[in-house]
Amino acid sequence: MKNLIVSLDIGTSGCRAAAMRTDGSVAARYERTLLPARPMPGMSEYNAVDLINTARTALHAVLDKVGPQHVAALAITSQRSTIVLWDKQTGEAVGPVLTWEDGRAQEQAVQVPLSQEEIHIKTGLYKTPFFSAPKIAWSLQHIPQAADLSRQGRLLAAPVASYLIWHLTEGNTLATDISLAQRTLLFDVHTLAWSETLCNGFGIPPDILPQIRPSAADYGAYTYHDVSIPITACVGDQQAAAVYFGLEKNKSLINYGTGAFWLYHAGEKPVFLPGMLTSVSATLPTKKPDYLLEGPVNAAGSALAWLKEQGIHFGETQTDTLCESAKHPILFLPAFGGLGAPYWDFKTPTSIGNLSPHTRKPDWVAGAVRGIAFLLADIGAYLRANGCEVEGPVQVSGGLSQSSYLTSFQAGLLQLPLEVAHQAEATLLGAALLAAAQADIPCSVSPSYTKVTPTLPADQAHALHKEWQEFVSSCRGKANGAKPSLLSIH
Repeated sequence: MKNLIVSLDIGTSGCRAAAMRTDGSVAARYERTLLPARPMPGMSEYNAVDLINTARTALHAVLDKVGPQHVAALAITSQRSTIVLWDKQTGEAVGPVLTWEDGRAQEQAVQVPLSQEEIHIKTGLYKTPFFSAPKIAWSLQHIPQAADLSRQGRLLAAPVASYLIWHLTEGNTLATDISLAQRTLLFDVHTLAWSETLCNGFGIPPDILPQIRPSAADYGAYTYHDVSIPITACVGDQQAAAVYFGLEKNKSLINYGTGAFWLYHAGEKPVFLPGMLTSVSATLPTKKPDYLLEGPVNAAGSALAWLKEQGIHFGETQTDTLCESAKHPILFLPAFGGLGAPYWDFKTPTSIGNLSPHTRKPDWVAGAVRGIAFLLADIGAYLRANGCEVEGPVQVSGGLSQSSYLTSFQAGLLQLPLEVAHQAEATLLGAALLAAAQADIPCSVSPSYTKVTPTLPADQAHALHKEWQEFVSSCRGKANGAKPSLLSIH
């Protein structure tokens, strides 16, 4: 009996796969680590062969465990903005796979003859090197093979999920969903289609791009051990998590991963707020997308990984114990990859404050964890200051959400209750729900939570946040030569 949905998540730090039963429980799970290479500051890339092999390994491990004959549908979800260019005759990637963290295309972003305001109103995003279009433009200008293949009509460019689907279907499906298409910076959020104006502005031929489909749709089929499994969903990772939680209007979701993201459901019409991204939700064939205001924090889990790289070693289970024993937490601004919402500042470096002879290992760890929470509190305060009805409880997911110190401190800063999901696989399960809907398989999923209420007094939360904002302002002023405006990129 085919009663399982298998989903695969191509994340920044590796690939995860899971088989979901119709009651939302997980029948099998597998994870394989793959970290991007960082050959120089500001660069982040994968080898395409390693990426595809890691994804296949994770997928096959789960299929082997549950039996492909029991799988009704397959969903693919992935990090957004990471882009692959490849030869459609051979399937081989052209150059490295530039991740969403890669900033080498700064010049290509700046040179586009459209203002930030024009870009924002058309795409919901900003012209920064961290979205896909500047990366494609950089590749066409710096990788001779890419330009040659484009002239021959053999070049393809698409989000990483689409590249995997193309391979799984043996080149029969070149498609992406709107949540991933939007992240290219070539997608018009009003027409829900590729924009000729944007393609011309970035110098990108539209014919190299994939077809845009709903998130839940027919994406071909993958044959494994002579069993054909329909691929019925393709979606961006954050939008998949929002599906799992059933995110409603005026409600918020915080997802803690390699980076962290605040998603605020703005409703059925696009809302544009300088300093925030306007994103589209995942979609079914019969429904247009809703719109989300999104605030990315570029470094969350990666900030803790950086500490370990500096020799401050600790296991995941030690995080809370260390934080709770900290007596003099440092101020830690994790600006790896630049500051995201609401600052959009790529000049200010990662900065440390409140170091003293009394600083110890727990103070470093607590400072890093607090820094993540402070940056998200900045987003929450910005939304409130601009008329958004930020209501509690705020739903919370992602690996770092298992840190009780982080969620308690976050609830205190926001002065809102949090609902922390027991299931850490919101992205995988949200993608599976989309695949099940397209495959017409009824699923009754009811997420369970631990409620975290603020224990930090309001006046203390205000004082801590004020100290943090003064620290950030000082760091940005030093880096930018003066007190910077909200948007540092013009």
